[in-house]
Amino acid sequence: MADAELRRKLMRRIYEDIWIGELWNSGNAEGGRVLAEDFFDHRPIDEFPNTKSGHVAMALDWHQAFPDLIFVVDDILIDGDKLVARYSSSGTHTGTLVGIQGTGRPVSMSGIDIMRFDHDDRLAEWWHNEDMYGLMQQIAEYK
Repeated sequence: MADAELRRKLMRRIYEDIWIGELWNSGNAEGGRVLAEDFFDHRPIDEFPNTKSGHVAMALDWHQAFPDLIFVVDDILIDGDKLVARYSSSGTHTGTLVGIQGTGRPVSMSGIDIMRFDHDDRLAEWWHNEDMYGLMQQIAEYK
C-alpha cells in the first residue's frame, strides 16, 4: 500500500473515529488529542475561542445540549493535507444551547467540514458550514 493511501486512511480514521466519534458523538474530551496545539477554527463562536481548548469546550457544550446527537459522515474527499466531509446529524435538545433551555424536541442538521492536517497528522485548521438557522428554528420557542 502506498504511503499516500495509508495517510488518507489515517486521516479518515482521525476525523471519523476520533474527532467525530469520540469528541463530538460521545462527548469525550480525550478526542481532542487529535487537534494540533495551534489548532485554528476559521469561524469561531463568541463563547468559545478558536483554539484547541476552545474547540474541545464547544464540543462538550454541544454534547450537554444534545447528549444523543450523532454525526454521520455521508461523504469524504481527501487530497494532500485536506479532508472535506459532508455530514448529517440528529438527536434531541435536552440541555441548554445559547441560552435556550432544553426543549425535548428532536433535531437534525447537515453540514460540511474542511480540515487541514499538519505534518504530525493532527487537525490544524477547521472551516465549517452547517445549517445553524435550521437548527435554531427546530428548538426556538416561536416555532
